[in-house]
Amino acid sequence: MSKIAFVSQPRDPVTATESQHGSVTTVLWELATRISRRHETMVFAPRTAGQAVEESYGSRLGICRVPAWRSLHKALDLGTGILGWRSPYFSSGAYFREYGLAVAKALERYQPDIVHLQNHSHFLPLIRSAVPRAQLIMQVHDELHSLLPAEPVRARLRDIAAVVTPSEFVTRRLEARMSYMTGRIHTVGNGVDSAAFRPGRRDGEAEHGALRILYVGRVSPEKGVHKLAEACRLLLCSNERFELEIAGPVGLLPLSQVRLLANDPHVAALGRFYGNGLWGALESQLLRARSGYRRSIEALLPGGSQVRVRFLGQLSRDALVGVYHRADVLVVPSLCEEPFGLPIAEGMACGLPCVGSKAGGIPELIEHEATGLLVERGDAAGLANALQRLARDPALRDRFGRRGRERAERLFDWSVPAARLETLYERVLG
Repeated sequence: MSKIAFVSQPRDPVTATESQHGSVTTVLWELATRISRRHETMVFAPRTAGQAVEESYGSRLGICRVPAWRSLHKALDLGTGILGWRSPYFSSGAYFREYGLAVAKALERYQPDIVHLQNHSHFLPLIRSAVPRAQLIMQVHDELHSLLPAEPVRARLRDIAAVVTPSEFVTRRLEARMSYMTGRIHTVGNGVDSAAFRPGRRDGEAEHGALRILYVGRVSPEKGVHKLAEACRLLLCSNERFELEIAGPVGLLPLSQVRLLANDPHVAALGRFYGNGLWGALESQLLRARSGYRRSIEALLPGGSQVRVRFLGQLSRDALVGVYHRADVLVVPSLCEEPFGLPIAEGMACGLPCVGSKAGGIPELIEHEATGLLVERGDAAGLANALQRLARDPALRDRFGRRGRERAERLFDWSVPAARLETLYERVLG
């Protein structure tokens, strides 16, 4: 039995419950709980008001919480992004340094065999100094590290044992842009709790047999929710009845991240949502950060149709399962290169046919014409056609849903990436 330390992102609180908020925290918690079945495991996370410094979950999993000045660093990241700093603040050594120092001090007391860090490579030197004999593994949840200034990242990753990724797409991107990491980048994957997310009894009936469309995720321009609204407008023009539910927090990506991704033309084209010049950036990021994009979505739908659209906000896991159960189809219309797509795995596990963009890791989840349908990024007409086809063919929806459930159980249950991760741990400790 080894001692494993998972280090959370400094902006992500962790609760000792099955329901976490945010995809990165969900991934960390699901993997940590399964690793703790065979290894002593400790999660190091930021402390927020009302949370205990230490907490346990089962016999081998604990949480150690340390200070993190979340409001300060969030404001600095937002402000430097608006001002257009060349290098993103979130990748600098100053970003949550007090958190990194506190985690390093706690790790020095814990003395783990492996430190499994989430995303932030600038903490690696602090951790290496605190636990020089531990093996260091960093889990990245997107391709951003390959887009940061090369030399600082290379220096931080010099003696790391491995980088793990959520998909083959992210692995290929990192290998192409970080050739010095060849042989140390491993696809572990993400997953779904197939016992909690499973097909269930339909929660009520749609009005007049309307197609019940569901979107789950952050409601932000790069996720393409406005393209889904355009597709729904086309459905209305075809007299197709539908209901649309949008589950997730509304907001914009920080400009520091948008600029990194702007080499992708689909993301670069989203500039209108982020304003022009300094005042436009201030207005979009501060004054209309939550309301502006929602209004853009609503404006795409003809007058009177908004009654068919419901914004549900961020939901607990149990509430989210209920939302999946009353849907007919899940849509993930991403314009960015999606690193994985947790909602797709959840929707498939709940027996839903899925419609998604041919973007990033999404085609690794949705098997076209077997568990769902894939459309080109930004193609609202193609999206509308896919939805219309599913609306008019309930048997096809059922077939895609059954096969999706089978695929989710076989390939995406959390036991699968957890087993890959444990094998990697054994290899680096060997």
